[in-house]
Amino acid sequence: MKSPKKLIINADDYGADLAVNASIEDLAAAQLLGGVSILANGKLWEAATEFLRVHPQISAGIHLNLIEGLPVSPSPEIKALVGNNQTFLARNALLARWIRYPVRVTYAVELEWRAQIERLLHSGLHLTHADSHQHLHAFPKAFRLAVKLCKDYGIPALRIPRERNQGRARRLSTWALNANLALSLRQTKTAPLKHNDHFLGFKRAGGYGIDELLMDLPTVSEGVTELALHPSTQNFVPYPTLRGKDEYDALRSSELQAELARLQITLMSWSDL
Repeated sequence: MKSPKKLIINADDYGADLAVNASIEDLAAAQLLGGVSILANGKLWEAATEFLRVHPQISAGIHLNLIEGLPVSPSPEIKALVGNNQTFLARNALLARWIRYPVRVTYAVELEWRAQIERLLHSGLHLTHADSHQHLHAFPKAFRLAVKLCKDYGIPALRIPRERNQGRARRLSTWALNANLALSLRQTKTAPLKHNDHFLGFKRAGGYGIDELLMDLPTVSEGVTELALHPSTQNFVPYPTLRGKDEYDALRSSELQAELARLQITLMSWSDL
């Protein structure tokens, strides 16, 4: 007997800015999202948590961040993660430093991620899942920490960003992501954490207009697929390469709902796992 096809549509970067918050809140109010992931160091993280406290039915997750903005932790150890301007290093620079100083950087990452999680918990949120900005937690050292912190703080689910999309975009990056994730999964047991079985949203990051969604939905397999999107009320805001408005419009489209029904794909939330 075949298993049902289930889809979690998750909106990343909640709290980044007004355009992102406005689009996510509209989509959540229309019950079109299965989860939101909050940047605890985002410019509007407090506004995001205020909305979620009033709407506790929305699955709220932590979007663990090490590569954009200012740190949350006040510890002097965090200097291992920042550049001269006191903001986080870019991803490649961070990974290079992590390889060179593994003990010092791992300690700093744990301090910072704990501070981010605790900021959201202390704001009154119940966290249903965890993931990370630019999928940094797929790398082995980061993955080990993410699993540990989910268990420590009672966060029941963790994103597994393993994409099987056969599209041509970002092939090398996808191979590198999946290779690191495979190593992470071999080294670190995720039990008893829950997770998605399949993933969409890396190859087309910030590029899911309705045409792209209609192209990829038929590839959804049995089990639980997470579709990670970056909706916004404006294209290329806040990130110059992401078509957030197109993603927002696609989720509001009647064509999407019709295709989900035709393919017998059921929408669900992280809380339903």
